[in-house]
Amino acid sequence: MIVVLGRPLVAQLPLADDVATPVPAGPCVAIARAAVAAGARVELVGSIGDDAEGDAVVVGLARAGVGHAALLRDPAARTPHIERPPEGMLPRLDRGDIELGLGYLLDFSVLLLAEPLDPDAEAAAIDAAAFRGAHVVAVLPHGTLPGGRLAAAATVFEAPADGGGAFAAMVGRYTAEIERGAAPADGFARATAQTGWERRQ
Repeated sequence: MIVVLGRPLVAQLPLADDVATPVPAGPCVAIARAAVAAGARVELVGSIGDDAEGDAVVVGLARAGVGHAALLRDPAARTPHIERPPEGMLPRLDRGDIELGLGYLLDFSVLLLAEPLDPDAEAAAIDAAAFRGAHVVAVLPHGTLPGGRLAAAATVFEAPADGGGAFAAMVGRYTAEIERGAAPADGFARATAQTGWERRQ
């Protein structure tokens, strides 16, 4: 199983007659969906607001086949919209949240960090993966370098500046290849061949 760690966002999907419906969005969601499309079992660990947008995220993840049993609800925060800056506090995602969420999931073999975490939370994620013998993959924003421990413990990808839907597809397929037992170099070669990601760069 693959665990994707991050905070989902919500987007408005336009429908007919100027009506829109909220759907899950953001890097963690795009990568999780790509891994599911590649045949992997995926659970998303993170947090959302305890609001209607959070409800829409949960429903959308279920429809996409992404597990969300360890997706926490933060009553003090709002689920952020992808189209605009967060209103108020982002949902919390600290060491305790990560330990709690990963404590529910005992059999994962790949842990993907879909967003930067504070050092204490990052350490908790790396420790949990090491305890389970899981491969760690991390996605960092464009222009960001990993800290020493993350660089040593993970396969680290730098997201492209444009947000990169093809990049998310490649990372999702890469994690699925690793989950199936591929060596990192072989998994990367297969993922880039399947998505055509390198040719688009």
